[in-house]
Amino acid sequence: MLSKKRKFLSGVSVCIILIAGLFPFYCALAGAASPGTCLSVEEAKLVQLVNQYRVANGLQQIPVSYSLTLVGQWHVQDLNANHPDTGTGYQDQACNMHSWSAWHPELWHAMCYTPDHHEKQEMWDKPRQISQGAYQGTGYEIAYSSSGQVTAEAALAGWQASTPHRDVILEQGIWNGKNWPAMGVGLYQHYAVIWFSETADPGSLAGCQTSSGSGNSKLLTPIMQLLLQ
Repeated sequence: MLSKKRKFLSGVSVCIILIAGLFPFYCALAGAASPGTCLSVEEAKLVQLVNQYRVANGLQQIPVSYSLTLVGQWHVQDLNANHPDTGTGYQDQACNMHSWSAWHPELWHAMCYTPDHHEKQEMWDKPRQISQGAYQGTGYEIAYSSSGQVTAEAALAGWQASTPHRDVILEQGIWNGKNWPAMGVGLYQHYAVIWFSETADPGSLAGCQTSSGSGNSKLLTPIMQLLLQ
């Protein structure tokens, strides 16, 4: 039988504390681990598939970056919760999946990313913004969406079928010679993203623990471990 502490924890979203003056709490959406804590099963699979694809094309595997994955996981949660890709922006152009809402202004700048790349600097700056300056690399994102639950296989297939996105993964065209030393992923509900950077990141992430027979992530942060004692 669950203790009172366990009953309490079972009814709340998993949260992570970020040290930012007054220690604000940032909670994950239902069914998702807090951004920057671990890789879900599908996120880990996406990393594996992308690196297998690169190796098959004569390229090296890319290490998983903590900071870029933090950005990617926040972005897919923002896209699912707030749909910043549905509005219009510069010169009434449609916002696309590289857009961000004003959900957490203390972590990132809201912006509508348009086809003319008018806000490209805002994309490049997202790793610096969300890491609060701890990671200084410039970020480049590819994104994929699905009307149903997105999978790692579907996301990679979509990018493989698109020359601009395939070029980023395989360092072709304008991306030739990048030799990406860092990659971060985010995959949740209807969206998947990968972030690339030319700056290595010493931080990485392991896979989330999952309950036997369940696809739901089960995460015990140090705070939760303390509460469960």
